Amino acid sequence: MKRQKEIIALVFILILFSILFIGCENIIPNSLSDSGIFTIPIGPISGWIVVENGIETIKDCTPVLSIYSEGAAYMSFSGDGENWTNWVDYDDSYEEFNIANGLNGTEFGSGTRYVYVRFKDEDGNLSPSEELAWDAVNYEMGELFSIKILPQEATISVNSSYLFTLHGYDLKLNEVPLESSKINWSKSCGVGELSPTTGLFTTYTAPSIPGKRNITAHHNNLRTGAVINVIEDN
Repeated sequence: MKRQKEIIALVFILILFSILFIGCENIIPNSLSDSGIFTIPIGPISGWIVVENGIETIKDCTPVLSIYSEGAAYMSFSGDGENWTNWVDYDDSYEEFNIANGLNGTEFGSGTRYVYVRFKDEDGNLSPSEELAWDAVNYEMGELFSIKILPQEATISVNSSYLFTLHGYDLKLNEVPLESSKINWSKSCGVGELSPTTGLFTTYTAPSIPGKRNITAHHNNLRTGAVINVIEDN
């Protein structure tokens, strides 16, 4: 009988030990510092990123990126883990990062391309820089067939500004990276201001008089336009 009581007591102690130590360890994601004290990590986790559902080869230079992080409010992208895009709102899917246009650490043209992502929370805390989430994909650039200004039409107030970007596409409408040095922007009738007049992006500043305005982008022998409706500021 005495032996039985000792076994029951031992089992109880083991259960209590599991609850206090093993259970707590699973609940609170602590990390051990150099001083041997457990600390709770601050900021979003590094998470993960997958390019175009993990397929090996893509022909669109702005593929769908599937993303995950806990605690993130913003995210930023890079082709080399050092040169980054501006912060954008966190989302689990993104397809505006060009992996082959030579900007933000990317390389222009075909080949193996890397995509890195980092995260930031509302308080400005960053995900661990030594644990950047990344993925790689083989990119095959198609032959440039057409170009388009995005957006193709915009409505803005007098004296205000708006950013326009130029995009290129192959015959099957896969996006193709453009060489910024070959892009020139112009406006009709000299109304409003464009800055810069070369490159992938331009900002149009409206005049003080309302009306319909036009801007044009040229890339070698290709040309496309966009319409800007300038209205009175209510």
